Amino acid sequence: MKRKPRIQSIRRHLIDIPKTSKTPKAKKPVPTRTDANGQSIPVSIIKPEILKQDAIVTKTITRAIKLHDRMVADKNQFFADVELYLQQVAEKNGLEWKGNAVLNSFDGKYRVEIRFKERIQFGIELQLAKQKIDECLKASLKAWSADSNVNLRAIIGEAFQVDKKGEIAKYRILRLRRYNIKDQTWKEAMELIDQAIQVVATKQYINFYERDESGQFRQIVLNFPAL
Repeated sequence: MKRKPRIQSIRRHLIDIPKTSKTPKAKKPVPTRTDANGQSIPVSIIKPEILKQDAIVTKTITRAIKLHDRMVADKNQFFADVELYLQQVAEKNGLEWKGNAVLNSFDGKYRVEIRFKERIQFGIELQLAKQKIDECLKASLKAWSADSNVNLRAIIGEAFQVDKKGEIAKYRILRLRRYNIKDQTWKEAMELIDQAIQVVATKQYINFYERDESGQFRQIVLNFPAL
């Protein structure tokens, strides 16, 4: 009988313990895919054939990107290796390598060609050169023969023609400098063309060749210039 108070105390203690409420289970997120408009679409309502197409495109593009990145890295390494070799050859002679180069294997089967191409544009001096050329043509009406004057006018007119983009064909302008015309005004115009030339960029090209059974070099096409 003496133990009753203790039992009652334990009962009261148990009664006072608050009952814990059950936490609701978190809902699993619904799988979605983002469409071309940026909207999240539940995968369950997308047609299976569309999902298969998406999978093959994603897989193919992922491999293509990796291949592209590897080709860019290889291209840069090719340039670095060849340029280092050329520089070492030049330094042995107390020089610095500049310009293009063609390297052949010992057996003559393989060839590596490296070259540089400058991209140019013309400054405002070109318009002044055109004015000088026009002056030259007007002054030459009597001094030159009729046939030569007409032919030169046609060449000059073609050189300064613009295309659909409003641009002048650079090679036609540069070709004017080849004519050996001793007129002083013409010479001044050619000097202005020289001053108008501006190099805006230089692009490197590296090509690889293998000699075929006929003895001709065939290019190993990698399309590096586009990278």
